[in-house]
Amino acid sequence: MSTVELNGGPVVVVGGGIIGVSLAYHLARGGYRDVTVLDRGLLGEGSTAKATGGIRTQFASRINAELAHAAAGYYAEFAERVGEPFDFRRHGYLMLLSTEAQLAQFRSDVAMQRELGADVRLLAPDEITDVLPGVRTGDLVGAAYSPTDGSGSPADAVAGFARQARRLGVTFRQHTEVVGIDRDAAGRAVAVRTAAERIEAELVVNAAGPWAATVGALAGTDTPVEPHSRQAFGIAPLPGLTGDLPLAVDLGTGAYVHPERNGGVIGGNDRDTPASFDATVNWDLTESLAAALAHRFPWAADARITTGWAGLREMTPDDHGLVGPDPTVPGLFVLAGFSGHGFMQAPVIGERAAAWLLGDAAAGAALAPLDPARFRAGRPLTESTVF
Repeated sequence: MSTVELNGGPVVVVGGGIIGVSLAYHLARGGYRDVTVLDRGLLGEGSTAKATGGIRTQFASRINAELAHAAAGYYAEFAERVGEPFDFRRHGYLMLLSTEAQLAQFRSDVAMQRELGADVRLLAPDEITDVLPGVRTGDLVGAAYSPTDGSGSPADAVAGFARQARRLGVTFRQHTEVVGIDRDAAGRAVAVRTAAERIEAELVVNAAGPWAATVGALAGTDTPVEPHSRQAFGIAPLPGLTGDLPLAVDLGTGAYVHPERNGGVIGGNDRDTPASFDATVNWDLTESLAAALAHRFPWAADARITTGWAGLREMTPDDHGLVGPDPTVPGLFVLAGFSGHGFMQAPVIGERAAAWLLGDAAAGAALAPLDPARFRAGRPLTESTVF
């Protein structure tokens, strides 16, 4: 993986979602003050605002599982580490398995996750209702359960990082769209242009989420990130549906139910939407979603949808993030493409990327699997638990 280290010059971060704000905060906490974050809207107003806030360690790839496990620990200590309040509700995640192939995969996954220190276990079908009452288990072969997974507010995390970053000297410019990235005669990115000014930079960071390919194109590079719409629906309270119950995913259909303190959130049957910047709710999907949920959770047949929303996920070809120098444009650093898991991983991505940029080679080595050059080198990763 390429060597990269800042030399005291200005850093311009394009994108004020959870990833960009986390990086800015961690750079400033590490003593680097010349950091400017640009966002064409408000901080955290884009994809971060549409995230449902899940934080889980149950991934099939080791890098995703390790990042998520570390981030869960960070979120649990957010108040102490950042100095801002954050409510991480550890209600658990329950993955319901309907085939022997899924069970075999999860046996391997759980063993790896436990090696990393995650509290994950396999359940037999007759143990599932002890964790989540009312599940139809007759056609299930088992489940994977982590009681320490949970959820939190993406808006609170963005606000907390941003407040402390400002205190440490980071400049945030909202409603500031980037219209160009200048390169010098050697091809290095040296400045960012907005409609009003040109901002010189030692390093330009592409943290534009679903718009990362658009930003990359401004510098003349191909950033392998596509926007895909994802939607969720809020449901009214149901008897027995309480916020301390685990978020349950039926991997046979992809449908999930996320109990909350006052009702819940459902979704998950729209994984295969085509690439598009169109993030409007497709209400036609509610019929198939309701049928899938009612089959697995009979009590969900009485669910009343109260609201719906859609956002964009930044998907890469292998469903893993891109972290590191752009392979074709020196001076351009990519932090994008987290494939629906940006909020989950953001604290650790920001912390390790900042440490790497500040000279910590070990932090860079830990992020090496996410090298943006991996596709050119024929080294894509594999992840089976994307939903």
